[in-house]
Amino acid sequence: MIIRASDEICAMQKSWLIFLSLLVLIVACSPANRKNRIKYTFETANKKLNEGYYSDAVVLYSQVLEKDAETTDAYLNRGVAYYEMGKYVLALADYNEVYRLKPDYHDVLFNRAYAYLELERMDNAFEDLSYLRKLYPDTALVDVVSGLVFEKQRDYAKALESFSAAIAKDGDNFDAYSNRGIMHYNLGNYASAQSDLEQALVIHQNEPYALNSLALVLAEQGELEQADSVISVAMNMVGGQPYFINNAGYIKLLQEEYEMADSLIAKSIQLDAENTYAYLNLGRLKTTVDQREAGIAAFHQSIALDSTNYESYQALIKAYIANGQREDACKLYQRHAELLDVASPCQ
Repeated sequence: MIIRASDEICAMQKSWLIFLSLLVLIVACSPANRKNRIKYTFETANKKLNEGYYSDAVVLYSQVLEKDAETTDAYLNRGVAYYEMGKYVLALADYNEVYRLKPDYHDVLFNRAYAYLELERMDNAFEDLSYLRKLYPDTALVDVVSGLVFEKQRDYAKALESFSAAIAKDGDNFDAYSNRGIMHYNLGNYASAQSDLEQALVIHQNEPYALNSLALVLAEQGELEQADSVISVAMNMVGGQPYFINNAGYIKLLQEEYEMADSLIAKSIQLDAENTYAYLNLGRLKTTVDQREAGIAAFHQSIALDSTNYESYQALIKAYIANGQREDACKLYQRHAELLDVASPCQ
């Protein structure tokens, strides 16, 4: 089993730690008559997969499958490579093929649930997890993945319950502690969030994504110098990580170091122009330094990238009011009032 981290749900203030326990068969259980070159190709593909050369691994696994279309190991590992490349439909197809060829190999359903999660097919994910729960009632991984699905649905309370259930089954489960910490963060329980993330870091020392999340928790509690120090450690461990850089920019914004904040946020956007929270940070920065039109434009861009990012709606409403656009603020509020934690601007 290879433990892998997904950046796809990282964000500015909510850097989702999704540590995926993807199942990978590293030792080829080859039939006796399989040609040595097929075995060599498979083993080379495994090496490429472990080294992070996912495209190369896909090519090699495909070569194995061209020679033996029923090599379930190759389908499984190629599915993992596709998953890591963000090609979730192709990953799902390979996992389905594994299950078709080996219907008694139920562990592949964990991988399939991850793929369903990324494809936002939540009902399918829960269906697989329900079946796995019957097979493995004492396995913490079922609860961890269930928590991730609830988190994706923004049902943070149920996600927290799932991660707590995982911890009850496995008190040393890094994924459960780190993700429960993030759910506490989402719910505004910062002391509990800090406690869980620190425990996760006891289990897995200096894990950069946990450090990244801890930095944001510290920032929300006003521990800005410590937050800045922690995010710096995370960035040094994972160079060029756009979400970490964006979070560092947010912390600099809170420290009123506006030029540095601007530089970091701009760098983050340059590395990943699809991060809704980077534009939210940019909008906050611009409105803080009285560049209101630029701030409003940034909030609009944040919403365009993720229409469910309600922090950006709230920030935009406040920016409209500050810019004398109360009518626009009122219209936006009325469209999303039930989902916003902001006073009505319509009175």
